[in-house]
Amino acid sequence: ITKETLTFEKGILVIPAYLAKGVEFDAVLIYDASTQTYDRESERKLFYTACTRAMHRLLLYTTGEWSHFIQPLEVSLYEVVQ
Repeated sequence: ITKETLTFEKGILVIPAYLAKGVEFDAVLIYDASTQTYDRESERKLFYTACTRAMHRLLLYTTGEWSHFIQPLEVSLYEVVQ
């Protein structure tokens, strides 16, 4: 998948967040939504883009502390599964 890709094949796609702008998917998995990956203010738009590509389901994973972009969210807005 590149910036020039016009269509996507059916099935599971693994792409970097910066290529997802303008495209929507049934489900989006962000495998590391931690402060190590999304900590700087310059990464806020990239994180937003990745999260908003999900049409039906957004799954965030982390092994460390959640990104501070997520921490202020009201707990009733999401489900934590351990």
